[in-house]
Amino acid sequence: MGEKMIKDDDFFRIDGVPLTKEEIRAISIGKLQLKSDDVVVDIGCGSGGMTVEMAKRCKFVYAIDNVKKAITTTKKNLDRFNIKNCEVIEGNAEDVLFDLKFNKAFIGGTKNILNILNILKEKNVKHIVANTIVLENAVKIINNFNKNDDIYSIDIVNVSISYGKKINVGHMMIAKNPITIITCKKKYK
Repeated sequence: MGEKMIKDDDFFRIDGVPLTKEEIRAISIGKLQLKSDDVVVDIGCGSGGMTVEMAKRCKFVYAIDNVKKAITTTKKNLDRFNIKNCEVIEGNAEDVLFDLKFNKAFIGGTKNILNILNILKEKNVKHIVANTIVLENAVKIINNFNKNDDIYSIDIVNVSISYGKKINVGHMMIAKNPITIITCKKKYK
């Protein structure tokens, strides 16, 4: 499973469609602890960066987004990297999750986070990783799983990435937005 991470510049991009940055993808993949027989749902797939990286490491991925440009971008990236073990679904995750069979979930973006979390818990998903840039969503996710702290363990990491840029006198670091990565794993009793 020693797959290398794909560089951000290698992905097809459309303005306005987010791509999870390489370093964040690497941490998120690590938090998912993917195995070759895992089936994962990518909720809010955006440009498909996580979709592609997960599909390289597991059995199958369902990529869901309700934005047409995101669906187009994800499909182009799946073609670009010759990924065949993925189904791309245009629509609201709330409307399609019940019909899918998967054992892990990645949430890259969603407006109805509490509804999504409740569906995932109802489906008995044992391993969920959520990335959020919005602090209010991080609080909602944490509070939602704290209500179930006898069932789920929670791991929270806030990641700040800075890239070096050459200037006249040396190098300076340019910071990207920090991302909160929340991992929720069902406890086994």
